[in-house]
Amino acid sequence: MGVIYLEIKLITELINCLKRIVHETPTFHLPEKGFYEKLDLKSSEYQFIVDVNRKGRKKPKFTLQLRSKSNKDYSLLRLDILGPDHPNPEGDFPFSGEVIPCPHLHIAHPEYGDSIAYPLNNEYANIYLTKTQLEDLVEILKTFLKFCNVGNIEDIQYEYQIELI
Repeated sequence: MGVIYLEIKLITELINCLKRIVHETPTFHLPEKGFYEKLDLKSSEYQFIVDVNRKGRKKPKFTLQLRSKSNKDYSLLRLDILGPDHPNPEGDFPFSGEVIPCPHLHIAHPEYGDSIAYPLNNEYANIYLTKTQLEDLVEILKTFLKFCNVGNIEDIQYEYQIELI
């Protein structure tokens, strides 16, 4: 079975629609190193999952990913904070053929899926995090949720393991 690619109009709609966190308790526990948790989001038309992944085979990892529940295998956005550099494929898009250092943001593309990465603190990725913010898991998660257009971020308390690595 091949990879499913979405149309740009649907990708844009899914990323930009106003979402809210749907969580049974008022506290979300960010996973410790080696573990994974998820946050459920809902818009007026769609349901989503935000993966909070700290699993890593060889090195520590911290990745946030937005997926639609109707296309779970298709990543709309993926923010890699810790991990390897990413070689972009050749094509007609910014940073084509370049190796993008971590941290970086993957944004779904109709032809390339989530195989294109963009550097943070860049007008295309549009996620601006300082070095200090990049050491704060809650700050990173909240910034990602804002980028995903989540409206009730402050309705939830966030608890986490202090050290990133």
